[in-house]
Amino acid sequence: MNLSNNNKDTFIKSVFIEEPFNAGWIIEKLMNDLKSELTRRGINVDIGTREDYKNQQIVLHSRSYYYKKIAKAEINSVFMTHIDSLSKEFEMKAVSNDADSIICMSEDQAALMSSLGFKNRVIGINLPHRGGFIKRPKLGIFSACYGDERKNEKWLIDYLKSLNEIQRNSLIISLIGHNWENFALELSKLNISFEIYRYSRTMPGEYEIQKEIISDLDYLLYMGFDGGSMSIYDGIFANINLIISNQCYHKGIKGALLFDDNAEFCSILDDIVLSTSTKEEMINERNIENYASKLIEHWLDLLGKDTEFNSDYNLINAADSNEAKKYRSKYRNFSILENIRSIYRSIVRRF
Repeated sequence: MNLSNNNKDTFIKSVFIEEPFNAGWIIEKLMNDLKSELTRRGINVDIGTREDYKNQQIVLHSRSYYYKKIAKAEINSVFMTHIDSLSKEFEMKAVSNDADSIICMSEDQAALMSSLGFKNRVIGINLPHRGGFIKRPKLGIFSACYGDERKNEKWLIDYLKSLNEIQRNSLIISLIGHNWENFALELSKLNISFEIYRYSRTMPGEYEIQKEIISDLDYLLYMGFDGGSMSIYDGIFANINLIISNQCYHKGIKGALLFDDNAEFCSILDDIVLSTSTKEEMINERNIENYASKLIEHWLDLLGKDTEFNSDYNLINAADSNEAKKYRSKYRNFSILENIRSIYRSIVRRF
């Protein structure tokens, strides 16, 4: 039986997120995000201590080192944050042997756990973010605009015309100086996000104000091949990235993105647009909606439902022994207090 996207969630009736205490940590916030998303899908979700458990179908233990199985639940899953000592490694292996599954914060972490000797029921789902958007980079030009196109302004217009609608939303153009109004009209036609700063040359502090604007840019552009621009020094003092023509005193500026022609200029801008879209794709994949979907698929698999989830946990690609050795080398030094706590938690889990 294949479960469609429309009805597969209905096999999960209720979830109890076991929270032995609330320290105001990010994990508690993420668990609340998960509750909201699962509730939105029609799943009854409660968060509380063991004493608050009321026969929910699935228990997700949010604090792995304080895990104690709730026998009445169909599934006991454990959310694991990290292992940073030998005593915690032994402790989590014991938890893994008793729980139905261990949910790591990434596939890489799950592979490491397998290499450390965790045998089965270990999966990795990338930790979700808590919402937001990718900040668009600002590309600024600090110069007057001339009607004879001596600064190669048309290169930028032609490049932006070559982008699709989504790509055009990957950046912001900032125009600093005089006579950019007609250029801005061309940007408007392309639905490009832009801003213009134009101050009277007789206004006191004009140059200093413009330098403050430059400091808010991500990139400073200079496309002309007419001897160079002093504005590049303003960009260097502001510690921003330079995209500048490879000429005159521009040459030899370390870290600058230099171009010799239009094709090289466009290639640099391609990288900026691609960087924004790549980050956006990644962040969209790691949202709470996808996290919840993968968690549901995992629980359906444990319940024996037919899903697309990989049910053979032995197929997790374990990291090689060198990776395990490197991971253990970062463990914290032996702590008597920590080992006492570990022993205490182990005793509590048994009784």
